Amino acid sequence: MKWSHVAKHWHAFVPNILTEWPDLDADEVEATEGELGPFLDHLCEVTGMSREDARDEVSEWLEGTDPADAMMDETRDNERIIASARSIHPSEDVYSDDAAFGDDDSKEERD
Repeated sequence: MKWSHVAKHWHAFVPNILTEWPDLDADEVEATEGELGPFLDHLCEVTGMSREDARDEVSEWLEGTDPADAMMDETRDNERIIASARSIHPSEDVYSDDAAFGDDDSKEERD
């Protein structure tokens, strides 16, 4: 994943970032608005690591913890579904009708 994707969806990624680096201040993280420089500054300030080490940690986090073949392992599907719940915004209705996205046929088309 690229940082530009994280920045574009910043508020959705903040909970995952705080899970990865629990010592960070949530308000400070939110205030960076997804800009990498200010985020790295805050990470360095809180953890005491160098900017280069902080950048390396962020790069590793962006790569993910599992290789692609492990992520595609169907025996881990339930684990992935449960983990994905962390990325759902609290105001989002997970039970809402997805027909608006165009991936569901209307009832008339199925009959």
